[in-house]
Amino acid sequence: METGFYDIHTHILPGVDDGSKSPDESKHMLQMAYDQGVRHIVATPHFSVKGDNHPVDELKEKLALLQKQADEIDHSFTVSLGNELLNGPGMVEELQKGRALTMAGTRYILVEFLLSDKYQVLYHSLHEYIMAGYIPIIAHMERYEALYKNYDHIEELAKMGCYFQMNTESIVGGFLQRRAAYHRRLILDGYIQFMGSDCHGMDYRKPLMKDALRYFGQNPDAERILQKILNKYPETMLSDKYID
Repeated sequence: METGFYDIHTHILPGVDDGSKSPDESKHMLQMAYDQGVRHIVATPHFSVKGDNHPVDELKEKLALLQKQADEIDHSFTVSLGNELLNGPGMVEELQKGRALTMAGTRYILVEFLLSDKYQVLYHSLHEYIMAGYIPIIAHMERYEALYKNYDHIEELAKMGCYFQMNTESIVGGFLQRRAAYHRRLILDGYIQFMGSDCHGMDYRKPLMKDALRYFGQNPDAERILQKILNKYPETMLSDKYID
């Protein structure tokens, strides 16, 4: 599996958060992602209830320009729009009013938490999103101490209807270097449905995908699992269907 990857967690829209600073940087990020085998990107700028969020119309304008840049690379290279939502009171209302975005207009939402949040915060917040009709994807799930090596919590959230996204740098190591082997085991054991580069630029957290996959070697079981995570499951998500 060399191409056709989906990157569902990126900060590639220029000038809207702590990610890409300019259209030129976004263009270089697109080219790097393409060279890494990515063919579908979801731009997920940060959104917080009390934050200085850019209007949706502005995000859509920037997305249209980003798609033009992607077309210059390959007409089959597509980008869509969502948000990385910082969990907090009032987020459901922001979603319902259309100020906060779901993933490409589906019921799926990409939700991040504070690293220090207790499990009860994760559980009750995610339950609230589900009761409101949304399908939560927990962003960079490997960062949260409430979930680290706590399979009971991970399985409870999965049974409730949540999905899990892992950053590609966490497979390699990144700032959680000592946990990398555990992260790869989570993938091989079927706990992860999505991967994302969480790219922020060309200097910090680049849009790497293929480079991370080499850590799995030539394992046929790993290749089958990664095909689902990098292609089948994101395709299902963008079709607004449940992952079986």
